[in-house]
Amino acid sequence: MAGEPMNAHRALVVDDDMVALLVIRHMLESEGIEVTQAANVGAARAQLAATDFDLIIIDYLMPDETGLDLLPPVGGTPLILLSGVIEHDDTSDPRLDEVTARLTKPVSTDELRSVVHALLARPAERGSGSGR
Repeated sequence: MAGEPMNAHRALVVDDDMVALLVIRHMLESEGIEVTQAANVGAARAQLAATDFDLIIIDYLMPDETGLDLLPPVGGTPLILLSGVIEHDDTSDPRLDEVTARLTKPVSTDELRSVVHALLARPAERGSGSGR
């Protein structure tokens, strides 16, 4: 599946770590996915107000807000939560139910690529989004 064009898709990547942003952006763009990046939840909200996305990848721990603070106004868009601090079996925050996939940092590009392909290959189930 790697290398198959997915150029009809748009992803929003949110992380305060510029290196992580660049690595994820490069991986997604190499798959033909158009990428918009934001360094915090506030910037992500502004991007979501202006553009429909097919996928959101967001870091959990950021200086002002957590990635979960972006929920729920993502309109059913698949959301991948990246974290080095939340374990996959942590159910203490009910907002975790809104997360489509949780990956532990550091995440390999192969693992992330696999999850991205699986999510973008699913039939559209969301009420908003670009529908591309």
